[in-house]
Amino acid sequence: HALARDQRLAQVTLEQLAHITQILHGQWLVQPQLLHPNIVTIYDVGSHEGINYIATEFVEGETVRELIGKGLKIKEVLNLIIQACEAIAAAHSRGIIHRDIKPENIMIRPDGYVKVLDFGLAKLSELDFQTIRNFTKTAKGVIIGTPAYMSPEQVSDENVDHRTDLWSIGVVLYELLTGVNPFKKENRQNTFQMILSGSPPLASSINPEIPPELDQILIKALEKDADLSYQTASDLRADLKRFKREVDSSPSWSKGEGNARQPRTTLSRSPLMMLTVAFLILALPAAIVWYFFNNTRQSVKGIDWNKAQNVQLTEQSGNEHFPSLAPDGKSFVFASDTKGNFDIYSQRVGGKNTKNLTEDSTADDTHPAFSPDGNRIAFRSERSPAGIYVVEITGENLQKVSDIGFHPSWSPDGKELVVSTFGMSAPNVRTGTNNSIQIINLETGAKRLLTNQEGTFPSWSPNGKRIAYWFYPSALGRRDIATIAADGSGEPIVLTNDFGVSNWNPVWSPDGKFLYFVSDKNGNWNFWRVAIDENTGRALSEPEPINAPSKSSRHLAFSADGKKLIYVQSESQSNIQGVEFDDKNEKIVGIPAWITTGDREVTRAELAPDGKQFLMRQIRRTQDDIVVVTRDGSSWRDITNDVHYDRYPRWSPDGSQIAFASDRSGSYEIWLCSNDGTNLRQITFFNDASTGTSFPVWSPDGKRLSYQRGVETYLIDISKNWNEQIPVRLPKSEKGNSLVVWDWSPDGKKLVGGFRSEGVLGVYSFETNSFTRFSKVQESIPAWLPDSRRFVYPSGNKVFLADSETKKIKELLTTQPTEAPRSPFVSRDGKFLYYVSHSSKSDIWLLDTSSN
Repeated sequence: HALARDQRLAQVTLEQLAHITQILHGQWLVQPQLLHPNIVTIYDVGSHEGINYIATEFVEGETVRELIGKGLKIKEVLNLIIQACEAIAAAHSRGIIHRDIKPENIMIRPDGYVKVLDFGLAKLSELDFQTIRNFTKTAKGVIIGTPAYMSPEQVSDENVDHRTDLWSIGVVLYELLTGVNPFKKENRQNTFQMILSGSPPLASSINPEIPPELDQILIKALEKDADLSYQTASDLRADLKRFKREVDSSPSWSKGEGNARQPRTTLSRSPLMMLTVAFLILALPAAIVWYFFNNTRQSVKGIDWNKAQNVQLTEQSGNEHFPSLAPDGKSFVFASDTKGNFDIYSQRVGGKNTKNLTEDSTADDTHPAFSPDGNRIAFRSERSPAGIYVVEITGENLQKVSDIGFHPSWSPDGKELVVSTFGMSAPNVRTGTNNSIQIINLETGAKRLLTNQEGTFPSWSPNGKRIAYWFYPSALGRRDIATIAADGSGEPIVLTNDFGVSNWNPVWSPDGKFLYFVSDKNGNWNFWRVAIDENTGRALSEPEPINAPSKSSRHLAFSADGKKLIYVQSESQSNIQGVEFDDKNEKIVGIPAWITTGDREVTRAELAPDGKQFLMRQIRRTQDDIVVVTRDGSSWRDITNDVHYDRYPRWSPDGSQIAFASDRSGSYEIWLCSNDGTNLRQITFFNDASTGTSFPVWSPDGKRLSYQRGVETYLIDISKNWNEQIPVRLPKSEKGNSLVVWDWSPDGKKLVGGFRSEGVLGVYSFETNSFTRFSKVQESIPAWLPDSRRFVYPSGNKVFLADSETKKIKELLTTQPTEAPRSPFVSRDGKFLYYVSHSSKSDIWLLDTSSN
């Protein structure tokens, strides 16, 4: 057999002969458990005189590293990776994870056979050698892998399972096809940052020979959320084999078309290469990786808030938001809407009396922040002129310091404020407008741009060197935390990277050792913290939860000694209300009645064309689903119920279909389904997570659909497949602004929506190709009446009716101050007005450890 002409038969026999020889000599220390043609055989592992070693079969050939950039045909690349997948699948079937798949660990023999090397680190965890176990044991903070090929789970030190190998093989495939590693940067930190939050370009943008089908395989293989990526090596292998079958059957491919980058050279058998491979096989990099992470990630001990006393500070009616604790911890300021509009109040900790610092204004005043010396308050005011104001703690000497800004945060020396150009009380809705974070000099009023990233809630570090903020990294329902140097130098450092999770409201601990923030990663809004290097912004630990006794906690702030933490506890729910409506006389008849009740949150309920059931989005702990409920609110049914975020559902005009936005493809796209949830299908295919596609609106004839893409509105023909579509962009206004469309008039001639950049409602006419603005109406979510002339919209705790021709505005309904009507609709017969009533109650609480 050893002399057989078929080299594969000869090789197998040599392996068997080696095994027999070892057994005859009684030298087996480890019985091979992972025998596979595509996996290097390990004969022995052990330790001798303090030196750890692995003895493996000798593999002759070239590593993938040597082949990258040499112009392998795409068919050859596929064959190579398919074999690697077979090896990985075999290892996973035995419960073995490689954890260090990279080009250096994959070899190609002269006969084309692929061998995956260095399963030593994976196998050692199964051995009963104490010295080996101690050497390779993977604990929290000890990560095995090569940086540019590590999965997000490895980088973030999360629980790693077999899918980490599938990510790594995806990186190798990308590199083979393009000659470029998709994540490797100039240093380890930036590489890790790219893996966690960066999006590599499509492989076809680097190598035009790569077809779209292969791009899609790579996109799935490099999906950062492991649950959305390939689940098994067999699945990845199957997709590659299917694509290879198409390649093999294509005449153009059979002629040799389709190369990876650079001309190919032939395989060589270099003694130096053999020694290099032997060294790579015998080397155990775990010690180096262990050393790196134990010297860069430190154990930092913070305050144990579980031992804190939890004290309620406010109990007024309405809502209290944005508390700021005085440096000495003896008093605090906050925004409250007790009197109808938001004002800034001060109150002593432990006291009940409040002082209104902005009672001279009927406009909303919010976002108060104590100065470092405790003598002044900076806040946002909507009074004329709107902007950032500063007032003394006594309420005296009010001064406007900027015409822009929200969420001010003081520099440690009290000379500057950092602000964002948009404000949010919670991160539920993306603004879709151009925003920035800027720094204001309080003496001169001069402004300088810090970053034009779509971020807000800036927080200045205690030493003044960095500023934290939360931002929208993509359109995938995420919000993440980042820090940037206060002088604007260098790139921002992202500290969180959680798919479908909102991380927001960052605040530095007064000693600068931790960054606290709010996150819903456990289903509720609660506090988390991450140990941080205040000078560099580099994380020194994984985020850990700080469990406040509330399912919705937010807006935290500290005393100067860090022993007191003030925050807001909120309770909210949303249900459907309806009332009889006389559209001719434009008035409400009777009292609104609850259609649904209970501790739930639903948004924008729409009555079906037949009037029998409502369609809406229900916000659940870790997902958003589409649901329907009968007209009387008695029977609920899920249209979708899965891990995805399904939003903005709308009935088709005949009630047979539902259009909605969903992230189930990896980025927000428009989807359709039948009215019972079946026949689910995607109808837009931008596949770009950086810009979301949302807000679908049907034309009244059901033939067209409008949607929002970034800040633009587009129209498509619903009867055509995506590859036949030519989306028509809605014209911009004479001011160059785009209209966010919320409803299409029943006669098909108008669209109503909002100019977000201007903060007002607007109507677009197809007939005149012109816009009508309602400059005195704050932007909200409007809906047409059956006459296609009037529409309803909410504002505060009221519902208004507007005439699109006369621009006349009339108040229809006023609810309780704590019940805000949202997304009103009028039924198709014009006799029923309904809306979602949102109620909330927020109070301020204090976690106090000063007595501990």
